[in-house]
Amino acid sequence: MKKLLLLFITSIAFTSQAQDVFFTENCETLTIGNVSTDLTGATAGQGNWYTYTPTTAVPVGILADYQVVNNAVSNSKALQVTGSTGAVGSRYLSQDVSTSWTNRTMGNDIIQMEYDFFTGSGVTTSKNTFRTYIYNFDGTAVTAVAGFHYDPATLKLSGWAYYDNTANAGGVVGYYTFALISGGLILDANTWYRVGVAYDYNTGDITWKDANGLFYTGVTSAASGIDISECDFAVSAGTGNTVANQFLVDNVQVTAVAVESLLGVNTNSVVSNDFSVFPNPSKDIINVSNNSTSIKSIEITDLNGRVVKTVNALDSSNVQVTISDLSTGVYMMKILSDKGTTTKKVIKE
Repeated sequence: MKKLLLLFITSIAFTSQAQDVFFTENCETLTIGNVSTDLTGATAGQGNWYTYTPTTAVPVGILADYQVVNNAVSNSKALQVTGSTGAVGSRYLSQDVSTSWTNRTMGNDIIQMEYDFFTGSGVTTSKNTFRTYIYNFDGTAVTAVAGFHYDPATLKLSGWAYYDNTANAGGVVGYYTFALISGGLILDANTWYRVGVAYDYNTGDITWKDANGLFYTGVTSAASGIDISECDFAVSAGTGNTVANQFLVDNVQVTAVAVESLLGVNTNSVVSNDFSVFPNPSKDIINVSNNSTSIKSIEITDLNGRVVKTVNALDSSNVQVTISDLSTGVYMMKILSDKGTTTKKVIKE
């Protein structure tokens, strides 16, 4: 029986692309107390976590800003980062993934960062915000590509990305936050949530997802081909801040995969089934419709993967796509909505 089981597992391994697990952290093997003895980011502490507070921070950082604590809510250990009582300076808790990224399995070009975080009471005057960063430090102008932004005073969670906004008046290429659902996502107070963010090295596609199905959405970054060196949690002080705030994270995992599979799911069947794409085949116009979600953008690629048309849908539920300028043939239509991404095959007659 054991031999049969081994053969079964082996067959699965050879028929599917394995993910690379860069690191996992459930905090249970860590010791209560300070995470590290170094605030310069040069020497790893417990669990190979690095802690860094800029020397320009006012007031200065202390080792106790980064703690392993007993979390009474989940009855387990967690990582805690305490923000500044001032308006200058951030606190960074990071993992170095540069070697893992360089040595990843060929084709596993999507990095995924998943974790649990605690929302807090929502009753605070602190202007500290909690950030997640997928970072790059190769000397280029782009130092971070994607992550989350959480405001504890409003309980609002947003995605953020390095993004090209020049299509809009006054827009520039830079860092932007994005609503994860229409109108913005407000979380419940004193609650743990599991979320994930993914970055595709080849396309620049960024995906955000929640384990409970609150959102499954994304954008295409202005930066593709960015090599990743570390994944960070940061607490950043805000203008006029005078009050510290504490943030809890747990069950962290960073992986590299060939196909985005955040939180174990790489498709959203509900989104896919709800879209109507018609007429198909078509000579000139294709209608894309979904009354239960807002369509953000549509991208059409040929069978070689080349993008031949991009449409900004402006959060509409019904979009007309002109294909009269395309050559006759088969194309793939990628539809990005506020509930997820799906791909449909379309035919130009």
